[in-house]
Amino acid sequence: IKAGLPSAVPGMTINKVCGSGLKAVMLAANAIAAGDAEIVIAGGQENMSAAPHVLPGSRDGFRMGDAKLVDTMIVDGLWDVYNQYHMGITAENVAKEYGITRDEQDAFAALSQNKAEAAQKAGRFDDEIVPVSIPQRKGEPLQFATDEFVRHGVTAESLAGLKPAFAKEGTVTAANASGLNDGAAAVLVMSAQKAA
Repeated sequence: IKAGLPSAVPGMTINKVCGSGLKAVMLAANAIAAGDAEIVIAGGQENMSAAPHVLPGSRDGFRMGDAKLVDTMIVDGLWDVYNQYHMGITAENVAKEYGITRDEQDAFAALSQNKAEAAQKAGRFDDEIVPVSIPQRKGEPLQFATDEFVRHGVTAESLAGLKPAFAKEGTVTAANASGLNDGAAAVLVMSAQKAA
């Protein structure tokens, strides 16, 4: 409704953590293929920097004693409730199962950063990014208009010196794992007939 769409247009929320945005695009394509829709706006957003700490059990108050704050970024996002470990351990398990070495992970991470750097410098994302104005305490608002996780000048060699982030003898580091970021993306998916 706040997007200006009529209230008769259906909408849904998907919570598949990191996979939510891509799942929305998949559902959009499926709806069009099934003939249930002609045009779908699909997207996702993440606001990890604003994930709150909560105080479970505090709704009715506490009489005496301590209480523990819980980090919702971990509990609601990065923690596997079925196996009781961090998503980083899942990455470690996948790397081990498929024989993906630390060198291969670092090389892939460096190549990914290099491609993103080249695309930024060439202005490839300029038409796809809508700048966000962030008010400052003093002075003009900050115009946030670039992806925050891209690191320029990364090499596999520069990543090799980092310690494992999740397991003492692990291969996943802060540099070859997904970052903790804020962001959003949306796409308009349309049937070929409607687009014609």
